[in-house]
Amino acid sequence: MTPKTTVTTMNPPSKTPAPAASGLADLAAQWSEARAVYPIYAALATQFNLATLPYPSGENPPARPTRSAFDSVIEWLNNVDAKVLAYQIRQVPPEILNASEEALRALIHRQLRKADKSDADRDKIDLLLVQYFAMCAPEQLYSKDITLEHVATVLQPVLAEADPTPLEWCEPLEKILAKVESCHSLRDLMEAGLVEQGRMLKDSAGCMFYDPAALVAFCRFSFLVRRAFIRVLHADLQAIRETINALEKLGVKTVDCRRAGFSAAEKTIQLRFFCENWRQPFQKDYTENSVSHAFEQLLALRADLEDALERTKKPAKNAASPAARKSASSIPLTDAEVASTANTMFEGFFAEEPTKKAAPVPEKGRPQVAAAAPPPAPAAKRVAAAKPAPSEKKAEKASPVPAAPPPAPSPSPATSSSEAMDADKCLEVIWEQLIAAPPSRGRSMSTVVLQDTKVLLSSWEVAAFVSEDGPESEDLRRAVVARALLAVASDCRKRSGDEAALTEALALARNEVSYFHGRVEQAKRSKNTEAAVNLGISTKRLLSFMEEAEKLKS
Repeated sequence: MTPKTTVTTMNPPSKTPAPAASGLADLAAQWSEARAVYPIYAALATQFNLATLPYPSGENPPARPTRSAFDSVIEWLNNVDAKVLAYQIRQVPPEILNASEEALRALIHRQLRKADKSDADRDKIDLLLVQYFAMCAPEQLYSKDITLEHVATVLQPVLAEADPTPLEWCEPLEKILAKVESCHSLRDLMEAGLVEQGRMLKDSAGCMFYDPAALVAFCRFSFLVRRAFIRVLHADLQAIRETINALEKLGVKTVDCRRAGFSAAEKTIQLRFFCENWRQPFQKDYTENSVSHAFEQLLALRADLEDALERTKKPAKNAASPAARKSASSIPLTDAEVASTANTMFEGFFAEEPTKKAAPVPEKGRPQVAAAAPPPAPAAKRVAAAKPAPSEKKAEKASPVPAAPPPAPSPSPATSSSEAMDADKCLEVIWEQLIAAPPSRGRSMSTVVLQDTKVLLSSWEVAAFVSEDGPESEDLRRAVVARALLAVASDCRKRSGDEAALTEALALARNEVSYFHGRVEQAKRSKNTEAAVNLGISTKRLLSFMEEAEKLKS
């Protein structure tokens, strides 16, 4: 099938024309739609304090309204809708959002009818179409190779002009999905920045996003990525359970899981309980940062357990071996399992959550690290000066490296817990540890230790320290330093109750986040997708640490 490149304009559903031009039948249809969506808007208004309900809680508008009641309810719905964002809709309880196909269809029609759609409206439409497909698609379709034709057919009632014709400018979505299918862990999916790449394509689409064929393509993309998230999440949870079982068989009852935010001697029975009840973070306090933190904590826990098993039993012909991890990632899910999880855990997870407006970034010159800590420039220069020559890099890459990096060197006197660590020293210590114990090939995350605090680094963050240079690498080093200082200060606050270091680290992090947002936007404008995705993920991790650090402040 030849991709098409033309863009057609979405005709608004004719079900509910503007009130001024509608007759009695149209007014009746408009009121029927208002009554259908009212429970969803009432839940949003109550949960987020957006407006006072026009009727008592649990009560719907009457079937036959007065003219004043009609106008009042329609105006109330419009006011609430103007305030609602996509990330809030995904927090509506499933029993309300998925109560009926009619209500969800009416809610989508309300969004599609808007003449001038904002980015917030686009995100709501994107989220709701995926939710509609997840709710209305036949259960047996969940485990099949879903095509554009499948999606267009399911969306037909809500999107009359749903078009399965592939669009040329949407082809990158297929390339991303091909990479998604090769992921065996949440780590693979998050490290590759595949979700962010899809979001960037959506952001760059502009009005073309509303082409019926584009709506179908993005709906399919988001649903398949969601399905992959569920698959790899089950694989990670299964791998954690199997590793705990293997440790217990070897007589291990406690594990050092500080990297995941637990204690240095966490009981395996407590870790098993955490694993079995891991879905809890999705039930309340659902924000993008908290969910990202929950994912990263799960990945860190798996890494801690597998490292413990690897140290306990060698050779690694055990539950933590690559073969075992691969088999755990290949455990099939039933259609009912996938359908249930898709409709309860991941409603619109991939819709963008609002962030503070980025501060303008000067084209020439770059801001220094905030006054809360000395700027990292001197250490950065030392890093560049001490990097191995190109020939040494090649030899280093070619040399065999153990499957697991050796234990990080003990903190030197200069980095003891009694001495406050500034940004310059933090940068130098991280670099020294990564150079001393380079990550093994294929290992996507590495760990450094600062004042007895373990900090996880992604593959691109490690590369920014040991093998790459330039503005993008400097940005990543700054993001890692800000995150590491927060981690160290948070641990210090937990141990001693001292908030001074935490306050300074938070001040630095706030300044850096504002700067990083501007740099990400700059990378997007220059079409530097890799830089935008990598720094975007590192920035979100920093935001997650900031959120946790704020909770520690009295």
